[in-house]
Amino acid sequence: MKINIKLSKDEAEAYKNFATSIKPDQINDNDFMKTIFFKGCEKLHTELQELTQRFAKENKEELASSGIAVVEGENGDVKLMTAKKSESQENVEEA
Repeated sequence: MKINIKLSKDEAEAYKNFATSIKPDQINDNDFMKTIFFKGCEKLHTELQELTQRFAKENKEELASSGIAVVEGENGDVKLMTAKKSESQENVEEA
């Protein structure tokens, strides 16, 4: 796959200065750009996970009313699961 990113003149110059100052000589330009791209993807993924965790913790009741259980682990991370209906909820729905 090939990805093209159009940069303004200033952005291109900033990238060139950045790359020139930190890119090791033994790494070619393409591999360096791939590394930066994937590091950015990893960072974005981590930020989205943190936002999802925070949202789930702050909105447990709202999620529960939508049938989503927020289960908090020992380390503070949360998982979202389909909430199981209690017997009284099933009886109310059947009535």
